[in-house]
Amino acid sequence: MDTFSAPRMEPAADSDPAEWLVNGLAHAEHTVRSLLPAGYAAYARILHPAESPDGEPVRWADVARWSARVLHPLARFDALAHPVPATETGPPPFDDPPWPGSLTADDLGALLPVLAAHTDTAGDCWFCVWDGWGWLASPETQTTLRAGRGTRADDAATVTPPGVRLPPNAPRVHLPARGYLLFHGPLRAAADLGDRGEDYFFPQSPNLFWPDDRAWCVATDVDLTSTYVAGSRELVGAILATDTLEALPARPDDPAGEHGDPVN
Repeated sequence: MDTFSAPRMEPAADSDPAEWLVNGLAHAEHTVRSLLPAGYAAYARILHPAESPDGEPVRWADVARWSARVLHPLARFDALAHPVPATETGPPPFDDPPWPGSLTADDLGALLPVLAAHTDTAGDCWFCVWDGWGWLASPETQTTLRAGRGTRADDAATVTPPGVRLPPNAPRVHLPARGYLLFHGPLRAAADLGDRGEDYFFPQSPNLFWPDDRAWCVATDVDLTSTYVAGSRELVGAILATDTLEALPARPDDPAGEHGDPVN
């Protein structure tokens, strides 16, 4: 993935590039259409993995096999994590549930080249980052948005681009339940966001991002353990076929909350 290393990301000049998105969402509904604009040919739901006791990713399918539940396009992890009564299951395969609000670094790394292959403007993309992340600098304090891909402090000098200084009037994208800072850069910049200190780095995927040609759009709401993608049928087919990603087909009218599994 060297192609996706150490890019730069800059604050957008204004919020105009996100106006189409704001106008295209169904703000009153708790459905996929409240996360992504309608009108795309196909949609996918990427499931964030749980974590095993030894820190390895655990797929929802493995949890469903353990619990004797059914993994289906509207499945919710909380439902899958409760075994069918009177079923001998043994210890659970996971220690921690899926992390909400961000793709893992591995899943984002697997997704980016698939997205790049389905746009003509991979070098010209827009990124919305929720303004409530504790690690994100406040424009009022003039501190820096930190970025990088390393996991140790000694990696930072070789792979971390300079931090992005937020201007006092950094453009905001306002949605009914969320506020975002808007950034611009190449698609590979999506892998460089996160909370960095002297000896740690916790990656954070953008909460919304899309290429300038709007060939697709990706949404990871801060409260959800799934990431949704809208795009062409070819793109969604490629995502569903990617071995690294655990993904399911989705529809614009699917509920996007964490409760209400109609099967389990």
